[in-house]
Amino acid sequence: MQLKDIEYIRTIAEEGSFSAAAAKCFISQPALSLAVKRLEQELGVSLFERSTHSVKLSSAGELFVSEGENILRLSHQLKEHMVNIALMKRGNIRMGISTFYSSYYLIKILPSFYRLYPGIHIDIVEGTSLALEEMVLKDEVDFSLIPLPLRSEGSLEYQVLQQEQILFAIPSSSPLRSKLKSSLARDFPFIDLSDAKDESFIFLKPEQRFYRMGMDLCKAAGFRPNILYELTNWDAINTLIGVGMGVGFVPELVTERIHKNIRQPIYCRILNQTAIRSYAVVYKKHKDLSLEAMDFIKFLPHLFHN
Repeated sequence: MQLKDIEYIRTIAEEGSFSAAAAKCFISQPALSLAVKRLEQELGVSLFERSTHSVKLSSAGELFVSEGENILRLSHQLKEHMVNIALMKRGNIRMGISTFYSSYYLIKILPSFYRLYPGIHIDIVEGTSLALEEMVLKDEVDFSLIPLPLRSEGSLEYQVLQQEQILFAIPSSSPLRSKLKSSLARDFPFIDLSDAKDESFIFLKPEQRFYRMGMDLCKAAGFRPNILYELTNWDAINTLIGVGMGVGFVPELVTERIHKNIRQPIYCRILNQTAIRSYAVVYKKHKDLSLEAMDFIKFLPHLFHN
């Protein structure tokens, strides 16, 4: 079976006759009939119900056309993608990403993209998530990789790349260990956040996107956190918690990296369904992105899913 076989069957179904379909496919009617007969023999089913006045799809034929159209669509997308690769020998992309996430995600993104598009230069701009959102609005970058929610959602579009679990971290020597609840999945233990109401917290600064989410999680647990230090970087928060300076929130991403000679905190899942947020690629609505930028955005979900 070839792609042209699918196109033949679809065209016959659309035209309702072999002669009209043959003319549309620029093939003789005997050749078209022979192609259909060969295909039906190969598949072991009749694709059409034939009569002296009309021809229509059988139930097997309807399924063939339905599934075949998906194959044709994917084939068209593949050809289009290959053409894009051939055309994009040179170009420039301006991408925003926060300093913290760049150290985790660029190693996943850049090598794979470079192998396909070695001639595309990527100008990487690092900053806070809020600053990067503003840069998208001002056309200072083509797009940014940042967590949701957005401040200016009405002016922006986004595609979610993954869901990010927010964990609660405590020092290994913390008395809170006795209150943790084991996970049946041998995963991180669970913590009732209200048990930490009297602890000293290490928080991100108010201008950081997570600040409001952290405050809301504490409020839902019935307390306002006693904030000992405010920082701008998750890794620094993680390190200070590990050496016993306090407790705090961290994204699950930090657990992927083990630092030698640095004590690791105990990571806990929070008994709150809102302790999760989306990480997305964000770009300006109604903006004509370059071919390179659009293809990069299409490429991102594949990289994150793998």
